[in-house]
Amino acid sequence: MSFIQRIVSAPRSIIGSVGAVEASAASAAPAVSAAPVTAVPSTVFVELGTASQQAAISRDGVAIPIVTLNPTALQTALGTTTTVDAKVVSQSIQAGVSVAQGTTVDLVLAEPSSIKVSVLQDAFQPLATQSLDDVYKNIVRDDPSLQSVLARNTSPTALSTADQATLTTALSQADVTVTTEPGQTIAEAFNTLQAAFTFGT
Repeated sequence: MSFIQRIVSAPRSIIGSVGAVEASAASAAPAVSAAPVTAVPSTVFVELGTASQQAAISRDGVAIPIVTLNPTALQTALGTTTTVDAKVVSQSIQAGVSVAQGTTVDLVLAEPSSIKVSVLQDAFQPLATQSLDDVYKNIVRDDPSLQSVLARNTSPTALSTADQATLTTALSQADVTVTTEPGQTIAEAFNTLQAAFTFGT
């Protein structure tokens, strides 16, 4: 086999090093050609462990035990109760922070019907005395166009002229006017409606 033939049949990783060899290397001993190697698919095993994972839930520092209930009796009892819709309003670890497995996170929940617009930062003042749940039901819930604006935009600065018109129209139908006065601007209206869209039930 000639030197050129050995170069052609050699693996790509070897060609890079052979390319610098002097032409006089043609008289050297023939190298053994290597065929490309294709990795064979193999099974990957994942260790799941034999112990079941359980959440460590506590109240006032005391672990809450698992309570066994009668499914039939529970279903009957729940049929006579009113469902309470609660939303998380705060947590002990700032949102977006990565924590190690097993880290304790305290959550605070509240009913949207008990949260007034006035608790929002940069709240829309004409709606300040209403609850977020009321704003959702009265303005946001039955308006797909408004919902689209609230879902597509993350901040009032991203609103297009058409989006601003959609917000203004929705509020005007609820007898609320957007102005340039502090507390009544389109930015504050957007923040309030988006909060209602998030917390409303």
